Amino acid sequence: MLLDQIEKHRVRVLLNRVNRWRDRMRAMSDEELQNQTAILREQLAKGKTLEQILPRAYATVREADYRILGLFPYDVQVMGAIVLHKGYIAEMKTGEGKTLTATMPLYLNALEGKGAMLVTPNGYLAERDETQLAPVYEWLGLTVSTAFRKLSDSKGQSEKKISAAEKRSWYNSDIIYTTASGLAFDFLFNNLETEKANQYLRPFNYAVIDEVDEVLLDEAESPFVVANSPTVLSNLYQAADDFVTSLIPKRDYRLKRRDNAVWLTYHGVRKAEAYFRINNLYDASSREIYRHIALALRAHFFLKNGHDYLVTDGKVVLLDEADGRLKKGIKVSTGLHQAIEQKEHVDLTENQRTAASITFPSLFGLFNKVSGMSGTVKVSEEEFINVYNMKVIQIPTNKPVIRRDLPDKIFVTTADKLMAAINQTIAFHKIGRPVLLVAGSVENSEIISELLLNHGIVHNVLNAFNESREAAMIREAGQQGAVTVTTNMAGRGTDIKLGKGVKEKGGLAVIGTEMLSERVKLQLAGRAGRQGDPGTSQFYISLEDKYISQASTARFKNYYRHLIAKKNDGKPIIQLHGPRIRFSLLMLQNRVSSNAEEARKQTNKYETTMKLQRKSFHEIREHVITSKNLEQTVQRWIDEGIDELLKRNSQKSLNEIHNMINRHFTYNDIEIPQPILSNPKQLKEFLKKLSNQILTQKRVQLINEEQLNRFYRKALLAAMDEGWTDQVDYLTKLKAYIDGWGAMGRDPGYIYQVRAFNQFEQMLREVKINTINKLLLSTIGINEKQQLIVSFN
Repeated sequence: MLLDQIEKHRVRVLLNRVNRWRDRMRAMSDEELQNQTAILREQLAKGKTLEQILPRAYATVREADYRILGLFPYDVQVMGAIVLHKGYIAEMKTGEGKTLTATMPLYLNALEGKGAMLVTPNGYLAERDETQLAPVYEWLGLTVSTAFRKLSDSKGQSEKKISAAEKRSWYNSDIIYTTASGLAFDFLFNNLETEKANQYLRPFNYAVIDEVDEVLLDEAESPFVVANSPTVLSNLYQAADDFVTSLIPKRDYRLKRRDNAVWLTYHGVRKAEAYFRINNLYDASSREIYRHIALALRAHFFLKNGHDYLVTDGKVVLLDEADGRLKKGIKVSTGLHQAIEQKEHVDLTENQRTAASITFPSLFGLFNKVSGMSGTVKVSEEEFINVYNMKVIQIPTNKPVIRRDLPDKIFVTTADKLMAAINQTIAFHKIGRPVLLVAGSVENSEIISELLLNHGIVHNVLNAFNESREAAMIREAGQQGAVTVTTNMAGRGTDIKLGKGVKEKGGLAVIGTEMLSERVKLQLAGRAGRQGDPGTSQFYISLEDKYISQASTARFKNYYRHLIAKKNDGKPIIQLHGPRIRFSLLMLQNRVSSNAEEARKQTNKYETTMKLQRKSFHEIREHVITSKNLEQTVQRWIDEGIDELLKRNSQKSLNEIHNMINRHFTYNDIEIPQPILSNPKQLKEFLKKLSNQILTQKRVQLINEEQLNRFYRKALLAAMDEGWTDQVDYLTKLKAYIDGWGAMGRDPGYIYQVRAFNQFEQMLREVKINTINKLLLSTIGINEKQQLIVSFN
């Protein structure tokens, strides 16, 4: 608390320095104010730091905001902007103007010419903010762009491929607005390019992450993946699915939802052996059958349509559990996605190998400086400090918050809970108060909608089925008598403004119908009471909520069963009161939060290993792409590849050496002098000489040294990229493989690091051997346009 006060004092000192420039900036002509950009850049060129020019820069853009937009940032917004420049997280409540706040640190950090990014969770917010604020930046002489084709610019171009030059122009802008997922995929694809001319990213400099908790916490465990080279699709998915649907509960399998576990009983194992006509389900030869049964069991008992995924247009699309949004383009790995598709009887998609992947923590670790803003991050401050080294500073609101957050109402059953929430909604609706009714899943939002319709309540439903209308629905949610049913998505980034006469009726009422983490609760409660508006929030929860049932102890479950037994005996137990049940639920909430934090820490440990390997690999790859002369690199890699081949083929017969040469050097029949077989040095010299002879023959076919270098680059990159695809795919599967080792007293993190390191070294050795293959066994030619054509065997 003391450290917070010290930090806030430092922020206020800087705020006072910014405010001293206010009258001076107001007195300037437009031309004088616009000229401040050139003056500030000149000061940086002469050695001043960003911190030294901050007061003048912030005062400049603050005045520009006023002249162009008619909005003059409040002192609290300037405080938030100062926090953002420091690389911290600014907690600013809903409606406090985070969009305008970001103009100041983005302008300041863009003055260095290295680029400044505003990263949002979705494209709508990025395009909206860029469109609104571009006039300010451009008026001050800076360039600004989104890092994607805007809807307003894409009419008639939806099918037109975006060129590298177009993307490069976006990313070379002084200020860039983009999405977190878009940036991740652009980074991955940029690093898969084989020609410098096709790359478009410059080194990352400064980023402000909007809704930073959603990006760095909720999405921290989900890697973004580029896949290629599909693996052969197994025909066991249907057989395993048919088998699982024939199982009888308790006799054939046991289910423990709390432990997220399901397994076959002795009878179930025997049934599987008979069904698949095998002798032993646990024999190595039956491993694939067992794996597909395990996938089918998981798909049927732990993944639910409407809660974990949706089936739309004949495709299985995952749902984000945190906010109910569709996670388009993202698939569950290790075959589980195909098991879900089989369960839903839709066409199975290809199971592809991972070519490249990255998580948000690793992606934003590539920036020189990262800051963030959100309305609800203080509760997670410890994790942000420990994992990201980012302090969280709470920014005071411009007007006092008068919203009332009422105590949770606790019910035994879901039915009792929903009826109470519906009745409260009806009561508010009768007096004209707008209501935001929050469901825990897409499935529950549809159930609540049905109940409201039964009572004649006209309402909007905001879930993954209609997220395209999200912003419009949220804008209407504050009108008199409006009822909006939503999942946790609840329009983050879009303010709910109260309609005429709503303040007098008590403002917006947020009614939650599911137990949630404290941070998500605060996010949803914050939809009401913006900018000093009245409002209330209250959550209706039941002991049957997924959040509670999946994390409750055996004792708590017995308590629930006891209450259900009493209800069945006719006792009118509906709502639960008293400190004991509230304390139990608080402990459960803390336990779930702690487990989630530990899971993110473990993911970050894995990703740290991947990050180091990715950095090392890309440094080698960048050298290959940019080098003007790869002759020495080629000779060194061939030399190392021959060493590795001879190490694996020592003490081999003449026929075996012939086979090795045919597999790696040439398909021709080569005469090998018998004496060199017993002399490794002579054999190595023989192979090196053979390699150079083959390369000389290829060199004759090429026009100049530039084409030779291009051939070398293509061969080396092909070998590297195949090796890296194998490595990433291995690491992806390794995580799934070692997850259960913790239960056996082994440290999964240590095992992962050791195996990952050993595999990385092995991969580099394989790359050198594969380089020989690509260089020597490939066929090359020149087409009519005098362009190099290479075919790898």
